[in-house]
Order: sequence, then C-alpha cells, then structure tokens
Amino acid sequence: MKILEKHLFKDFIFIFIFSSIFLYVIFVIGDVFGFLDEILREGISARSLLLFYFYMMPFAMVQLFPVSCALSCSFLLGNLNKTNEIVAMKASGISLFNILKPMIVCSLVIGAVIFMLNEMVIPHNMQKANRIRYEKLEVGKRKNTSSIKNIALYGQGNNMIFVKEFDLSTNTIHNIIIHSQDKEQHLVYKLTADNMFWINNKWRGEGVVIYNIDENGNFKGVPQMFEDKIINLKETPLDFINNQWQPQYMSFNQLYRYLRVFLGGSRSAQKRLSVDLYYKTAIPFSCLIMILACAPFAMVTARGAAMVGIAKAILVALSYIPVTAICLAFGKAGSIDPFISAWLTNISFGIFGLYRIFKD
Repeated sequence: MKILEKHLFKDFIFIFIFSSIFLYVIFVIGDVFGFLDEILREGISARSLLLFYFYMMPFAMVQLFPVSCALSCSFLLGNLNKTNEIVAMKASGISLFNILKPMIVCSLVIGAVIFMLNEMVIPHNMQKANRIRYEKLEVGKRKNTSSIKNIALYGQGNNMIFVKEFDLSTNTIHNIIIHSQDKEQHLVYKLTADNMFWINNKWRGEGVVIYNIDENGNFKGVPQMFEDKIINLKETPLDFINNQWQPQYMSFNQLYRYLRVFLGGSRSAQKRLSVDLYYKTAIPFSCLIMILACAPFAMVTARGAAMVGIAKAILVALSYIPVTAICLAFGKAGSIDPFISAWLTNISFGIFGLYRIFKD
C-alpha cells in the first residue's frame, strides 16, 4: 500500500503544481490584456509589471489552490479510471477512502501553506504590490482623483491608524484616529485630530486630543488638548496612499485587532468584517473540501463514463466559487450568522462528498 500511496502522492503534487502555475499564467495574461491600452498609453515598463505580478502571486495562488486541487484530483482519478487501475484497487480490497488518503494528506499540507501565506507573506507582499500599482500602473487613473477616503493601516511602533479622508493635492489628512499599543497589544493611548498637515517632513496636527489608557482599557486622567501640535508619526503621505486597508490582504491577527479596536460601535460593519475574519479560518480547508466533493464523480467506473465523471467533477469545483460568494454576501448583509456564512459552503460540500464516498 505504501508504494501505491507514494505513487498517488507524487502524481497529485506534480499535477497540482502544473495546474497552479498554468492558472496563474492565464490570470496574468487576462489581467494584462484587460488594461493593455493603458500600459501602452502610459509607457508602463515590463519590469514594473513583472514585479507587480511577482508580489501578487501569493495572494492569487491562495485563491487558485482550491481549483488546482480539484483539477488535480479529477485528472489523476480520471486517468486511473481509464486504465482500470481503480477497478483493480477495489478488487484488491482497497476502499475509495484509502485511495484518496494521499490526496487528503496533500490537501491538508496545502491548507497549512495557505494559512501561512495569509498570515506571514500576503500582508507584506500586497503592500509592495499596492505601492507599485500606485506609483507605476495607475498614474493615468489618479489624474482625476483628488482625495482618498477611509484609509486604515498598521503603522510603525504598534500604531493602528484610521483616516477619514486624505487630500492628495495638499497632503492633508482630515479626521484621524491613532491607537498606540505596547508589545503585548494593550492599548496605551488614543490620539484624535481634526486635521494633519505634512510640513517640512513632519505632521502638524490641529484640534489634537490625546487620551491615556490604563491596563484595563479605561481612560486615565484628563485628556490633553492642543490647538496645534507636532505629531510624532513616522508614516509619510506615500504610506497612507499605498497602505489602504482591505480585509483580504490582512492576516487573521491584523483583521481581528482592526475589528476589535475600530468598529465596535458599528454593527453592520462588524458583521461584514466578521465574515471576512471567519472566512480566513475556512479557506485553508477548501482544498480538502474540493477533493471530497470532486473525487466521487471522477472515480465512476461505469464503462465509458470516465470523461463524463471528470467533467462533472470540474463542474462541482467551479460551482464552489459562486456558492461561496453567495454565502459570504448573505453573511455580510446580516441575513446569516457570520461564522455560518463563512463555513456553510465547506460544510455542505464536505457532507455531500463524504456521503458519496462512503455510499460507493
């Protein structure tokens, strides 16, 4: 059995790597052709494009890995089916679940990779990708843009910063909130300002109020108020432009902190971001779900049904994406509990796949 498991494991990994690279190349080609006229008009260099898609790769791969797992599982089992190897395995007393064990192990390893990419690589890479997008790829689009609204970023020195509006023409910030935390992520003080101006490489604030926070999270003493004050903030205007906050680009820990600190009073926003938070725990298991859902179709051993089974398996895999989007949309709209909306697709497809596997 170990020889068979090694054979299936090696073939699955090979097809998975090939599928992932192929899908990413197709994504890049389609994306480039989508704004080819702007590339030619603005004279965007090939180096900028290559760097942008290099930094984009981890994020795109996380989205493509479940589909790659489904394709790998479908084609591998389909090929075994066409050569009657699955019939031989069943005749030898090997159950369908045991045939799938190497692929299930692979999917769990891939899921761990997805989690690590989301936590340690994607936040950092997407900052660089967004910087290249702003500085090199979207020069033409910015000509008609005067301001950016609702910017949030994780600043240096454990600062969490939220900006209501940033005026690009004057490098002026309107309505800013800064939460400063210690190394244990306990809130130390909160700073608010009506306006901040970038003058002589420093931020000058108007209407500044500083609240000191004790270890229990309560306000300590009397707030300090300043009509005009130099604010010790290391971020430059370019940092506010490049680090616009988006849930899918943040790690679980960053999103949890943002949700806890900034949006405690907004129920609708809290629901939307709670869905994104729980989805970060669900997506690493999507590869496993794809294998469980697609395998029963690809393993159909009826005469002449191998290609039909592969087609059905791919159709099931493709249906996973819109079903997930619908469930997430219902959760963000408040119609479904955030945790259920994030996990509903995995649970339903997983139960369906397990039922088919053990039924056969």
